[in-house]
Amino acid sequence: MSEAAEPDPHDELRAFLREQVRLAPDRKPSGYASVKAVLPEIKALKAKRKTDAEIQKLLALKGITLSLGTLSQYIGSAARELAGRKPVRRRGKSHAPAGTPPAPAQHRPAPVQPAIAPRDPAQPRSPAPASHAVVGHRLSTKDL
Repeated sequence: MSEAAEPDPHDELRAFLREQVRLAPDRKPSGYASVKAVLPEIKALKAKRKTDAEIQKLLALKGITLSLGTLSQYIGSAARELAGRKPVRRRGKSHAPAGTPPAPAQHRPAPVQPAIAPRDPAQPRSPAPASHAVVGHRLSTKDL
C-alpha cells in the first residue's frame, strides 16, 4: 500500500515569495557603498584641488544625494577602511586597548565644612514678621 505523499504546506508560500523576488526592483547601492566604490576617483579629484562641495555636486548629478558633512565622513571612513584600519567607534564607552593599565583614579579631597559659630541658646530666634511671610517659593506682590 503506497500512500500518496502529502503536498508540503509551504510550497505555495515559497512559490509566492520567489515570484516577489523576481518582480522586486533592484535596490541602488547605499551612499556609503557608492563613495567607497569610487574612492580612488574622489581622491584624484581632491588631488586636483576639488572641494568636497564640488564633489558633492558631481555625485548629486548621478543621483547620490549626501549632505556635505555626511560626504566628508563617508570619505574618511572609506579611506580608513580601505587602508585596513578598523572603523572608528563613536558611540558607547571607549575601551582601552588590551594590555594598557587602567587610568589612575583622581584623588579628590573631602569637602571641608565651614566653621559655624555656635548659636547662643539663651537668645531665642525672632520669628519673621507676618508682613514678610513667604509661602512656598513665591513672594507676595504686596511686598514689592
